[in-house]
Amino acid sequence: MQKTACRFPATLAMVALLAACTSPKLIERSTPPETSVDRSPTTGPDQAAEAEPPVISKIDPIAGVPRDKPLATVPMGAIERIDCLTGTPDWHARIAFEAKGGQVLGFAYYSKWKPRTCSIDLMRDTAGSKWHTAADGAVHVNTPQGRFLIRTRAESYVFEFERVQRRKFCGMPGEINGTMTIQRGSAKPQCSATGIMDTNDPYLDGLYKLKR
Repeated sequence: MQKTACRFPATLAMVALLAACTSPKLIERSTPPETSVDRSPTTGPDQAAEAEPPVISKIDPIAGVPRDKPLATVPMGAIERIDCLTGTPDWHARIAFEAKGGQVLGFAYYSKWKPRTCSIDLMRDTAGSKWHTAADGAVHVNTPQGRFLIRTRAESYVFEFERVQRRKFCGMPGEINGTMTIQRGSAKPQCSATGIMDTNDPYLDGLYKLKR
């Protein structure tokens, strides 16, 4: 199994640091003004009591995500720490992750479209994402900005991106869709990307069509 020389937490910190200067700030949602309700000074015995205004509750956008099966307990086994990049210095996709016994514990994705960068960092059992195991054994990682699927195979790990909104992670329009496949057991990390570096947006397509 592939092991890198550095520890995984340091790799995640390095990837997050590289993209920190370009990460967009979170946009706070404004609280809607309260609506006043006129009330009569007195209510007669034959008058119906006025209805109370509805209570507006905050809704967790990923609270209703179904769980096909509980997330599998991390098994005993060797730890794999992989950091792999595919592309060119100015145009590439990179992923770093740690797995134990074939179960991915967390991952950091980083891409570069010079001078723009994109950074995603997700861990199990932390706020902002929900991890569960699907019927086919794939691990689903649900976030308000899109979904990731992680498939563990004997020869590789496959990360699938499904309608991941770039605005949150990259400050750019469009979606990230496609896969990144990382080979297991090779002396040097080997990976390939399909679709995830596509623009999927008319503005970005026009901006970068002369650079590819």
